[in-house]
Amino acid sequence: MVAETGLKQTLALVLFSAPYGNQYADHMCRVAERALGKGYSVEIFLYGDAIHSHLIEQKPKNFFNIGEALTRLGDKGATIYSCLICAIARGYMREFDEAKKVYNSPITLPFVKFVTVQGFVSMIKRADRLMMFGSS
Repeated sequence: MVAETGLKQTLALVLFSAPYGNQYADHMCRVAERALGKGYSVEIFLYGDAIHSHLIEQKPKNFFNIGEALTRLGDKGATIYSCLICAIARGYMREFDEAKKVYNSPITLPFVKFVTVQGFVSMIKRADRLMMFGSS
């Protein structure tokens, strides 16, 4: 959506729940897709067990595939962040790049950006609208 000023509005979405224990992740992905279709800039933050959403090679048999949905959203321009501390605690971060001073994960979607709580706060400050999905 383009505001009267001509600037694109930003929708921030936060997911707290694991991808397959309920439908919060499905709903968040569908809201993000619709928002992108309406011209919004979309930023997504995955927190707590929601970080399992960006694990590569997910093969849910009877569920909406959240990894594939996040990939489609990223391809359409959504920015997807993951809590760095949550990822470290759950064993996703396996390498630290000394030169770049960043962690790398060979088992997560490559376009996901790992940030601390400061990155989360920055995302919220940029947002015109904020929606939260799930519970911790």
